[in-house]
Amino acid sequence: MTLDEMYDEMDLYGFDDFEDSQKLTLLNEAYFDIVTREPWPFLEVVTAITVPNGTTQITNNASVSPQISDLNSVLSFTDTTNDTVMVPERGDVVEKNYRVVNDTSTPSVYYFVGENMFIYPGAAGQTTYRLYYTRIPSAATTTSDTFLIPARHHSIIVYGALVKAFLVNDDPQAAAFQNMFEQRYQQMRNDLWLNQYDRTERVHVLTDGYDWSY
Repeated sequence: MTLDEMYDEMDLYGFDDFEDSQKLTLLNEAYFDIVTREPWPFLEVVTAITVPNGTTQITNNASVSPQISDLNSVLSFTDTTNDTVMVPERGDVVEKNYRVVNDTSTPSVYYFVGENMFIYPGAAGQTTYRLYYTRIPSAATTTSDTFLIPARHHSIIVYGALVKAFLVNDDPQAAAFQNMFEQRYQQMRNDLWLNQYDRTERVHVLTDGYDWSY
């Protein structure tokens, strides 16, 4: 569904007096309400990056190729040059426990400072990594822009925008459309999260046995 088609659908519900710019604001707000609720599969990205020698900052760094500027949450981060899995750590733990030993070995952990991702220690020679992450969605600004939500579920964006439009007009129909929105949301969840029926989901234990109490 294009933005123009979304505008037309909002017109059908009596909002033809709203400017397109106003409708776009409401559609973007509804879109972000949806995509920030869960780490949706349609936000997932897998990419290979090359990190120069001595580099520690991974995101928003022009020396890293390709530059990663839309990272939200890491799902997996592996060093494909040295065949190792990078381990997540808290930034304060790195500052207190890692830096005091002045480690200069191959990077083994990654951490965040604000919204930027770092590795420690710095890359030992040019290194290639495989980064699997969820991205930060962008707002639509022109009619040629598209939303990351699969097209078959674009109606939920319209429902969310209609809720906001009814609230702007102090219209009690907002409650009914909120219910429609939530029902459509559950339908989308059921469709997108269960993408195979071949085997039941399993829990993979990723820690050593001594981390568990029996």
